[in-house]
Amino acid sequence: MDVAPENVSSRRGFLKGIVVVGTAAAAPFGLAGRAEARLEKEKGVSVFRLKSRKTVSCKACKRHHRFLIFLTRAIADEHRAHPGCDCPIVLQKLSKRGFKLLFLKTGALQKGFVDLRNLEKA
Repeated sequence: MDVAPENVSSRRGFLKGIVVVGTAAAAPFGLAGRAEARLEKEKGVSVFRLKSRKTVSCKACKRHHRFLIFLTRAIADEHRAHPGCDCPIVLQKLSKRGFKLLFLKTGALQKGFVDLRNLEKA
């Protein structure tokens, strides 16, 4: 849909321009929703992590977030690296076997999160 300057003056040209701009503006939001919906359909258990990769984050966040896995988004929000931390919380899928090893066998289910630094080497 090419919107030439002479077509913009007509009502039809103006509406085409609005549709083109509106579609371009809404495209990124639709793709993000599809990616999250795809993750929800995958098999496994949903867990949450604090993301510090490909974002602007301090060293404390990078060290802290690397080793923690949370059961809920609220628990992840409570256990940030420092009070001003605004790193995004992302959804990840964990296999059922991995979930049993990390949460059920270690007793971390009651806490709501697991710290990978404190796991015994098997």
